[in-house]
Amino acid sequence: MKKLFTILLLFVSTQLFADIAWQKDFTGAFDLAKKENKVVMLMVEGKHCRWCKKMKHRTLADENVSKRLKPYIAVKIMREEADNMQDLPMVNGVPTIFFMTAEKKVIESVVGYFNVEDFLSYIDDVEKKVPLKKKSEPLTLQWFDDIDEAFAEAKNAHKKVMVLVEDEACRWCKKMKADALSNEAVKEKLNAYVLLKIDRIDQEDMEALEGLRGPIPSFHLFDTQKKALDALAGYYDTDHFLGYLNELSQEYK
Repeated sequence: MKKLFTILLLFVSTQLFADIAWQKDFTGAFDLAKKENKVVMLMVEGKHCRWCKKMKHRTLADENVSKRLKPYIAVKIMREEADNMQDLPMVNGVPTIFFMTAEKKVIESVVGYFNVEDFLSYIDDVEKKVPLKKKSEPLTLQWFDDIDEAFAEAKNAHKKVMVLVEDEACRWCKKMKADALSNEAVKEKLNAYVLLKIDRIDQEDMEALEGLRGPIPSFHLFDTQKKALDALAGYYDTDHFLGYLNELSQEYK
């Protein structure tokens, strides 16, 4: 019975330890850290190291520790892996845990086994030296549905007006909104304009501005005097639509 309990306890702790999203590739972990602007937590362990196992199944399996480590890129290597060890500072014993920048600069290192409380204090030290990048809130697009209000705002803000012509039944309009218009880089570009949505079935609005007729979805750029500057019709994926917005920002600074 005691043996069964020990096996069960080991299984549960292993499952908790698995909550840490360990990267399988040493080089890939640092590439990902560079891409996402994150800190790497690198654990060096040994094949027959009992303190490494204790560190993994007790300290790193703790719920508070695993939560604190979620913003980090975690990767494990064996001390016996000579190729990877060449890229690291000298390791005097295992387990050793390095907190490192994407450029492999050591921020903090922990040698040996540490309990939960002590290890959490090391994480605190790391975050004092390199504060974690907070996840920014998603950008929102503020659309006007009244032409006069949109152009009045454009004059006040010294901005141009970007008009989206759509139709509730248009599936490509819905796809455009779900894809390109949900992209953060696209939203950042669009927020440089006053945004106005016009429904194609609204005949009065469709006739109030020049050049709105045609395939939908369509985007039309106007100056504050309602002069048409540019237009784009049809569905475009995120990359192509972002490219179009980049061209507009260069042409109409």
